[in-house]
Amino acid sequence: MSTDDDIYNIPIPAPVALHRSESVYVDDNVAICFTPGARIISALPHGASFWARTARIDVDLEDGTKQSLFLKINNAANGKGMSRGEFEGVSSLYQVVGQLVPRPIAWGEYKSEPGTYFYLAEYVDMTHELPSMQDFCKGLAQLHKDSAPLSPDGRFGFHETTYEGCMYQDVGWCDRWEDLYVRAIRDFARQEKEVHGPSDELDALLPPLLEKVIPRLLRPLQTNGRSIQPVLVHGDIWYGNISTNAKNGLPVMFDPSVFWAHNEYDLGNFNVPRYRLGREWMNEYHKHMPISSPEEDYEDRNVLYAIHAHFCASTLDRSTTKMRRLAIDEIRKLVEKYPEGYEDVEDTVAGFNA
Repeated sequence: MSTDDDIYNIPIPAPVALHRSESVYVDDNVAICFTPGARIISALPHGASFWARTARIDVDLEDGTKQSLFLKINNAANGKGMSRGEFEGVSSLYQVVGQLVPRPIAWGEYKSEPGTYFYLAEYVDMTHELPSMQDFCKGLAQLHKDSAPLSPDGRFGFHETTYEGCMYQDVGWCDRWEDLYVRAIRDFARQEKEVHGPSDELDALLPPLLEKVIPRLLRPLQTNGRSIQPVLVHGDIWYGNISTNAKNGLPVMFDPSVFWAHNEYDLGNFNVPRYRLGREWMNEYHKHMPISSPEEDYEDRNVLYAIHAHFCASTLDRSTTKMRRLAIDEIRKLVEKYPEGYEDVEDTVAGFNA
């Protein structure tokens, strides 16, 4: 019989690595994005991906210097959206913390193979180690602080659909963070059920989650004189999406799921053991960014934000429903804790003002 710890520590499946000896075809529409006059030296598979083919392209420039580029190729049905969403998301991150993300260059469709899309970026040589906790958390807080004044009209969402893995995110603009998160959870739950089938248990828990728990935990962030500023979030931080720049030792983040959100959303994976970060990373982050008010809701907000990732993990790993079980168990705990929803907060405030 599995324990809660067993569920939290479910290993993440390894992505498929390509054979490095296989040369990668560089389409004309990719080549026109290179620095003018660049000459291709090599184009070989590099790294591994769950959803796409990835490659490193080395070129000689006209001035005699060399340049390395990273190419992601996607011919899935949603490849266009994924490529465009990644380019738009990384471009937004790069404008704020350019030292922490590989410079995006272009996205587009193959000339020789319509329906195949690509994302092109600067290649960054990375170690196989997690970045310094101190440096990464400081950089993440910098992203959140420096992006806050830039949020369009102070709204939550994004101007382009972005993806977590191959799951699209409903990030249409909202004035309230609560409203956006309700939509995000509802849509991720729907995509999860398309993969693993219906669940009476989940169907029974979703209405109180959406109608009671989320309002109870997120509405207080923006009521009774409190407010939060939308910030750019990476959106999918775990050990597989962060590393260390081998050249300068700085943290690097990649494969984001960007949108304007509550900054604490980026900590949703931190306290889940399978993602190999932990409580100390959360504490380090909060040396630079305070916990949002009401502070007493912080732990449950973090659990709530992790549910989004549980649905994602369940959807992307078709081989098991253990992550569905984890999502259901966590939802049940919150539903049982907050049966009255936001009415609990209203009653408390009314009592204080009586």
